[in-house]
Amino acid sequence: MIPKEKIEEVRDRASIVQVISDYVPLIKRGQNHTGLCPFHSEKSPSFTVSEEKKIYYCFGCNATGNVITFIMKKEGLTFPEAVRSLAKRYGVVIPDVAKTGPDPRELLYQALKASAEFFYKELSGADGASAQVYLKNRGFDGEIAGRFNLGFAPNRWDGLTGFLKKKGISTEAAIDAGVVIKGDKGNYDRFRNRVIFPITDVKGRIIGFGGRAIDNSMPKYLNSPESAVFKKGETLYGFFQAKQSIIKEGSAIVVEGYFDLLALHKNGFTNSIATMGTALTPQHLRALKPYGSVYALFDSDQAGRNAAIRGLQLFLSEEMACRAVLLPQGKDPDEFLALSGPDGMKKAIEAAEPLMEFFLKELEKKVKLTAPEGKKKYFDTAVEYLLKVKNVAERGHYASIVAATLGMAPSAIYDAIKMPLNGGFGPSKAFKGVLEAKGSNLKRGLIQPELTVLRVLLKHPELFSDKIETAIEVFRDPALKGIGLFIADSCKKGLKMDASTLGELKDEEAGTVAALLLREDDGFVESPEKMLEDSLKRILNRGRIKETTQEIINKLEESGWNEVASLIKKRFEAGPSGKGKP
Repeated sequence: MIPKEKIEEVRDRASIVQVISDYVPLIKRGQNHTGLCPFHSEKSPSFTVSEEKKIYYCFGCNATGNVITFIMKKEGLTFPEAVRSLAKRYGVVIPDVAKTGPDPRELLYQALKASAEFFYKELSGADGASAQVYLKNRGFDGEIAGRFNLGFAPNRWDGLTGFLKKKGISTEAAIDAGVVIKGDKGNYDRFRNRVIFPITDVKGRIIGFGGRAIDNSMPKYLNSPESAVFKKGETLYGFFQAKQSIIKEGSAIVVEGYFDLLALHKNGFTNSIATMGTALTPQHLRALKPYGSVYALFDSDQAGRNAAIRGLQLFLSEEMACRAVLLPQGKDPDEFLALSGPDGMKKAIEAAEPLMEFFLKELEKKVKLTAPEGKKKYFDTAVEYLLKVKNVAERGHYASIVAATLGMAPSAIYDAIKMPLNGGFGPSKAFKGVLEAKGSNLKRGLIQPELTVLRVLLKHPELFSDKIETAIEVFRDPALKGIGLFIADSCKKGLKMDASTLGELKDEEAGTVAALLLREDDGFVESPEKMLEDSLKRILNRGRIKETTQEIINKLEESGWNEVASLIKKRFEAGPSGKGKP
């Protein structure tokens, strides 16, 4: 068990902004940092991180927590594993590591790191001569090979297996890491006679390998199997090397192969990344989304065009901008760069059109717009895709293209997709989630005074008084009452409301407090004392009926108007409706 004081030391020493920035670009706004949420798909930043409070909160999906819980979610670690990972990064010594043993994932990282060392040395050794010639002929020796730590797996069954044994790496770890295969007659190397491409995560840790045969062996390309640290559908080759360039350019170029990626980097397109024999997945796009738009390189043949169209629905569902870069038929990026050079590639990228526009042009080619059936087919298919465009401005742009293609009025397309011409889609999403989930009570304003009291108290704990505690005791909303009592107790004890304090609350309660803490004031608490006093009056006066009102009720009852009298009583007992005070 990790001592509590060590957990606190890790939480205090770790920079939550620094840690989260490894996964999400954050922009400083006021006292906090904001960015796109890494836990759900969104187009406008609603994810807020506070270095002072050591917490994060998403106003879109209500995700909340501290630096430890963030690492747990993003890395798939247990609580102790996350604490130890951060402790190692920030130099916190945890004394009980020896008793509990090392993190099993750490054993895999060690096996993979040692394997990369072996492959790298083999490439420059005598056995790597053929691989050196192969890479040189393809133009990937020298600096570019070093930048991506290319290696070579010799044509031996136990070269790596024996090396790892000498390094003290357990056979189980090597098998779990996917570099050694357990056979009926013994263990043997997975990669043999192949150029090796080390695959890293966003932190630069090696998580797997890709191998390209330098003879006629099949398969031509071989990847590590998935493991506790390697998920092919979530990993992009070269992302670690390209990350800073992607941030600078505000976009990423996506290709499919290792050598295509190397060719782009060699020619100056260092914001390029690659999938590894798989189509783009939602997880891939979510990893790229915080960094800007995507340029996807496709062959201009029919297979490439079909691949572009298949990717459209994925980009639409993730609300991501993508432009299709079509290369001449039969030419992959590596070949195209060899023939046309970086200038030719730059022109192809600059000429890229939005994937949706490309789709509409392809659709137009497939139908006969001179025939009613063709127009209907184009209209129905286009509208089906337009409905998936969530941004109003973008949807309007593409609707105009469809209208022009069909020779129709834009209003007819708007009617078909039921898009209001004023461009509105309902209320702002700036502060939804936990607080809006209070439902009709919040909408009717019945708990607004309670929220105000909590917000003021969290911002100005020095204003706490017995009167506030009395008001909290009569909160209408049970959940807010529980939170209020917790905050009141913290104020009395002089505790600061931060990641440590929030850790004692349930997830939903912690989310509510985090939302109240991190929500920008927007002038909301300009006069905290006055706002607090007004809200306290509204809360403490609930259910109290003025003497003049009581006289009216009595007269109504005496006159037989019992139903009306009852309605008035209920209104005052329920408290303010948001339209006035009782």
